[in-house]
This record gives sequence, C-alpha cells and structure tokens, in this order.
Amino acid sequence: MTDEITSELEVELHDVFYVTQVTRDTPIEAVVGADMVRMDPGKDSQTHRHNFSETVLFFSSGKATVFVNDVPHSVCAGDRLLIGKAEFHSVSTPEDSGCEFLSVQTPPILTKASGFRDLETREEAAANTQSNA
Repeated sequence: MTDEITSELEVELHDVFYVTQVTRDTPIEAVVGADMVRMDPGKDSQTHRHNFSETVLFFSSGKATVFVNDVPHSVCAGDRLLIGKAEFHSVSTPEDSGCEFLSVQTPPILTKASGFRDLETREEAAANTQSNA
C-alpha cells in the first residue's frame, strides 16, 4: 500500500447526520466502517437498526441522548457506547448543543462500492413483519 494523504473527504447528509466516511475507498472499506458524524443542535434522528453490524460510538464533542431499544443514555465528549446487531436506536441533541462522534461498525453499514446499506427504520421493520405474517 502506498502512503497517501487524502484531504477534504466528502461529507454526506444521512437523515440528520453529517457523515464523513473515513474508510471509504481504502483496502479495509469492506471490513470496517469508520465514520465521523456531526449533528446540529435540536435534532432527532429516525429510529433505526443495523441488522448485520455491531457499532461503537465514541463522542468527541457536545452532548446527546442515544436511545437504544427505547432506553435513553445521556452521552457527552469522552463517552463510548456499544450498539449491538438489530438493536433499534436513535440520537437526539438538545437545543443548546450538537454533537460529534466517531461511529465504527463491522461490517460497515454503508459501502459505496457495493451499494450496500445496512439500515432499517422502525417503520420499515414493522411493515416487513406485517407483510411476512
């Protein structure tokens, strides 16, 4: 592998998350996702789950409430939170503070090369359950 510095990585908006995929276009992209994520103050993400991925969030600034299976967890800079496979979760920021965090997932929840996206909203899960009944 050659030494290469990449500046100004793309920032994408996914729901209320501003996401910079750090491992995109690297040899480890298919194995681990590492994303820098920013949320503005006073935002609530959709409740969703990643059916195949284990996720670790590490908060670098601000504060938020992360709901995991509807249980609230207050987090701030320096906190780490594990979210297991298929656990419904969402993130909410207070009016006076946004937050930034590193999201590390294995396997990655977003893979540009394959177009794979391991994300299912609570509404989609309910609809899938009903259609399979």
